[in-house]
Amino acid sequence: MQRKRSFYMVLLLAFIMLLAACSKKDHATEKGKYGYEDTGWTDSNSTEPALPEEAAGESKSNESITNTSSINMNNPLNNSQDKIIRRVNLEVETQEFDKFISSIDTHINQLGGYVENSNMTGRSYYSNNSVRYGSIVARIPKARLNEFLNTVDDISNVVTRNETTENVTIKYVDVESHKKALEIEQERLLVLLEKVETLEDIITLEGRLSTVRYELESYEAQLRTYDNLVEYSTVTMNIQEVERMTAVAEKKLSVWERIRIGFGNTMFNIGEGLQNFFVWFIVNLPYLLIWAVIIAMIAIISRRYVKKGKIKSTAKDEPILKEDKPKQE
Repeated sequence: MQRKRSFYMVLLLAFIMLLAACSKKDHATEKGKYGYEDTGWTDSNSTEPALPEEAAGESKSNESITNTSSINMNNPLNNSQDKIIRRVNLEVETQEFDKFISSIDTHINQLGGYVENSNMTGRSYYSNNSVRYGSIVARIPKARLNEFLNTVDDISNVVTRNETTENVTIKYVDVESHKKALEIEQERLLVLLEKVETLEDIITLEGRLSTVRYELESYEAQLRTYDNLVEYSTVTMNIQEVERMTAVAEKKLSVWERIRIGFGNTMFNIGEGLQNFFVWFIVNLPYLLIWAVIIAMIAIISRRYVKKGKIKSTAKDEPILKEDKPKQE
């Protein structure tokens, strides 16, 4: 009698696992209807697999979950419920680097966002006058994103802007449906666990429960990640400190306008070059004077040695000339 009961319990457990497998297969079939891979949801007209007799008492409590799931999944592409992830990349210029960074941090906090990553290159002892660069990855509430972008545009020169949107509604609904299916299976396994008597059946059910709980935690983590990416848009800003803003043309420039702008840039660069050379010359003047003295001393010493060499060579040549003169007479 004990063996028959164990046999029936194992058979019932296998039947439940078979129903779960069929449920997953139905999800895969529904994916093809919408032309998506790795995503899908339960059709509102689909029916829940029949419950085993021993778990029939839980059917009423699970019915409300199934009906709610069917209503929420009835129209997953409704614009008001779309799961949209927005990402914006900005290249900005500013002439007041410190003031811009302070204003951005203040505005992010006022909008209810936060800075996810920040990196700045400051000035050093040897490059005190060099321009600075920075990057900020900010997470802004989706409802306040446009306001934040307008503020950045007002207090800086936005050179480039790239925005991407990703609709993860199908993926979100698919993960949510798998999560709810696992919750139903977990409830059934808990009911069976209260009724089994043999140690073998308990071990089998506990093993399956551990697997179900692990998968549930994984799906819940995916949903939390999606929720965070949807509710908080990602803005990546690359910031450059400049002395002169880059002119951003709103319309196509004529030839003369291009010549005028190009000539102006050339004259500006020449002026900056002369200014930088003058500053470098004044700053390094002590070094230049020291090297000038050293070079002058080397030149003087070299000239003395050259003169001494010439005097010696002429002194050696004079006796030869004196001996040659009488012979000529």
